[in-house]
Amino acid sequence: MRIIRALILVQMLAAPKLFGQCDSSYTYQDTLPSSLTIILGDSCFFDDDIAVLDSLVSQNSLVYVSGLELGTQTWSNGRLKILVAGNYGNSSGVNDTIFTLPENIGNWSEMTSLYLEWNRISNLPESFSNLVNLRSLYLSNNVLDSINSDFGNISDLYFLDLGYNHLETIPASVCSLESLTYMWIFNNKISEVPSCICSLNLDWDGTDNAFYPYAAFGGNELCEDVPSCVENSAHFHTSLDQFYYSFMVTDSQRCGTMSADVSEFIPSRFSLSNPYPNPFNPETRFTLKMNRTGLASISILNILGQEIDVVVPARLLRTGSHEFHWNAENFPSGIYFIKAVSAEQEVYRKIVFSK
Repeated sequence: MRIIRALILVQMLAAPKLFGQCDSSYTYQDTLPSSLTIILGDSCFFDDDIAVLDSLVSQNSLVYVSGLELGTQTWSNGRLKILVAGNYGNSSGVNDTIFTLPENIGNWSEMTSLYLEWNRISNLPESFSNLVNLRSLYLSNNVLDSINSDFGNISDLYFLDLGYNHLETIPASVCSLESLTYMWIFNNKISEVPSCICSLNLDWDGTDNAFYPYAAFGGNELCEDVPSCVENSAHFHTSLDQFYYSFMVTDSQRCGTMSADVSEFIPSRFSLSNPYPNPFNPETRFTLKMNRTGLASISILNILGQEIDVVVPARLLRTGSHEFHWNAENFPSGIYFIKAVSAEQEVYRKIVFSK
């Protein structure tokens, strides 16, 4: 009997180490993927945080056994702090495209950095504004057509990247983002920004030590009643290159037909539409709009940046819109880039071929 009691005591003492002692709203996870990092605390994970990950997986039919496998995750004291879930075509992001975000995403109330680039997200759930501790948000290269009217509730936001989406307006609530230091809204369809935007403490003309602009607005439709801080910004016509966001490029506001004399002073020679469909099988189409007649070429790159096909060899293209297509039936499924080049520009668009 004494031996049995001793064994029971040993089991009781060992139990916290084997199974963890979690609060009622947390669950102990004994097996963790290598892509998950715990910077503080143990393996007790907040149930509501896990529920959002599971919803994200199920809604988008992603191939993961557990939501904890999704992307690259950083946890602290049982709460999800950083999620890298961009569709980059490598192991650091998601293994397939995210189309929708779950309604319970507001449960990520301790999230500080969220990376969702290169997906096909078209809208943000109402609860998104509950991410009040968010400091960095990367949503470039999606298909967002609007952001929530109460977006300004994310009051600690420091870095906002909404480049290469379909936004038409910016809600007035962004003027409440007093901590905002980087605001990238280039290459959308924005024709209006609130006048109160000038109250933001942004460096409208400056660049950081890596030569990134603090604010950039190029490639939109800001043509009338533009707030002075935006219109007079050194980066009113500034965008970032589409491939790796490695350097600034000039992409002018799209304000209708311009006279030939004026257009000669615009560095931007063309614009490249978002390919459609995307993902595609086996053909995708896109439009190259020439602002003025000039030489241009279009090629296809693989994920390593190597040219694997030529759509348009270098030739003279007249002013106007030119539609092209690429058929990938002789290539494997995967991520590719359309590269359009002129004497002044290089523009990239990511495409996903899925057989």
